[in-house]
Amino acid sequence: MKSKLSTPRLVLIGGLLVVVGLALFSSSILSSTIAVDIERVENIVMQYVAKVGNDYRIEEIMEFSNNFYVVVQEKSTGINAFELLIDRYTGRLSFELGPNMMWNQKYGHMGRVDNPTASMPIDSQGASQYAQGWLDRYFSGASVEEVNIFYGYCTMDVSKNGRIFGMLSVNGFSGEVWYHSWHGEFIGMKEYD
Repeated sequence: MKSKLSTPRLVLIGGLLVVVGLALFSSSILSSTIAVDIERVENIVMQYVAKVGNDYRIEEIMEFSNNFYVVVQEKSTGINAFELLIDRYTGRLSFELGPNMMWNQKYGHMGRVDNPTASMPIDSQGASQYAQGWLDRYFSGASVEEVNIFYGYCTMDVSKNGRIFGMLSVNGFSGEVWYHSWHGEFIGMKEYD
């Protein structure tokens, strides 16, 4: 049985497919080259925390090649509340994966408890020791930087040769280490007082 489509119709359909393909390809190139800057991230997060409540403030914003990482702190306690990610290309805000969702006793999606605490059996010094032991095994020459305490865990920057290259978290009760593999290369940061 012969096809009922004529040659001009096949050419027209083929041409339309090429045009649609080029449009999709060019829009993906444009969206991957237009990045959100740190000032825009600051505005996005400030709008978000204003909606959540008046007891929150930005503690720091770190820019990575894959996303922006933001620490939000409770004003009243000085305890770090939660970690956010901002998509570099769309500005979409989301809760950070991993420890922030699983170990955060107050704000996490999986680990909420009746009496959340930032006073843990494994304090910041102990967490640094767990982290350094893990780094010695998997990233020789890397070292732990600043420790940020959250409800149930600590998150810290990791550097090598004097430059930040990653981040990891340590559970404040078990000592389990969770490396943040999703950030990409470190670009820069802004800290707040």
